[in-house]
Amino acid sequence: MKLGIIGLARSGKTTIFNALTHRSGESPTGGAKVAPVQGVVPVGDERVEWLSKLHKPKKTTHAQVTYLDLQGIPGLADSKQGYMSLLITHMRPADALLMVIRNFALPGMEEPSPGRDFRELQDEFLLADLGTVEKRLERIAQEQLKGRKIGGSERELLEACGEVLNNEKPLRSRPDLANAPELKGFTFLSAKPLLVIVNNADEDDSLPDTSFEDVEAIVVRGKLEMEMAQLPEEEAAPFQKDFGISESAVDRVIRRSFSLLQLGAFFTLGGDEVKAWTIRRGLPAVEAAGVVHSDMQRGFIRAEVVAFDDLYRAGDHATARKQGLVRLEGKTYPVQDGDVIEFRFNI
Repeated sequence: MKLGIIGLARSGKTTIFNALTHRSGESPTGGAKVAPVQGVVPVGDERVEWLSKLHKPKKTTHAQVTYLDLQGIPGLADSKQGYMSLLITHMRPADALLMVIRNFALPGMEEPSPGRDFRELQDEFLLADLGTVEKRLERIAQEQLKGRKIGGSERELLEACGEVLNNEKPLRSRPDLANAPELKGFTFLSAKPLLVIVNNADEDDSLPDTSFEDVEAIVVRGKLEMEMAQLPEEEAAPFQKDFGISESAVDRVIRRSFSLLQLGAFFTLGGDEVKAWTIRRGLPAVEAAGVVHSDMQRGFIRAEVVAFDDLYRAGDHATARKQGLVRLEGKTYPVQDGDVIEFRFNI
């Protein structure tokens, strides 16, 4: 899962990136080539820890989240047009976007206006997506003038997208378009799931009184969270208590991100490793097998499944079997969050 961090200049998006990835400062990309900085964060999961204690494997692997941040480019903050162009280009591969909105005073800058900044960024994405739609429709029209037949429903879907965007609505407001397989290659920015992170000052833990339309928003005190992320856990705990932080920014953002993308995790125990795998909730078992290894999907026979909660209550696999909690499922079984699975396959 890749989450792109976006925001206007000096919104503190790199501060948020550092808080999430436990980094400090910026990471200049160097040279003429521009690319987002990536930070990989393990997803804390008590279920993985329990399975590891039960099976005592040589290796325990948590699910991971990758954050992308465009940073370290000289003059980037002073060129809005250049920055937005780079942002639009490099955030297209992301599965979802985290929009960082400044809600703290900054010397030399106007007072924060979260609603205004949200609309400004959203408008940029709407225009970018509309440009993509119009360019493709023009190409289709040219091909049709040359007598070439355009199969499928691509044109109709793009025209529907154009109508939504011209009405100043993001494509995520139309799930049938945002999730249409025929449009997947366009990587529309306004179709991506979006979470607003309101970046507040250290002493402010309240959401601003403004509308972010249909988008969920959470408060993160970025500078404070980044500073605490650099401390050992035992030193960070007292600060969290003093500032009333019951859950770290990492945990809150990851939890919201999983919900945003309708993700879950299943667990495998083979090969001396307990491992968590991130998937879309309800993914058919045969496709979940392919997440582990393509050979498992190709030679899929059955999935031996036990729900984590059932296994936890039973205490171990042997007891779970005796209680009839372990079952065999076929290719179409929709994998549930927390399933512990052994795939049977033959190639």
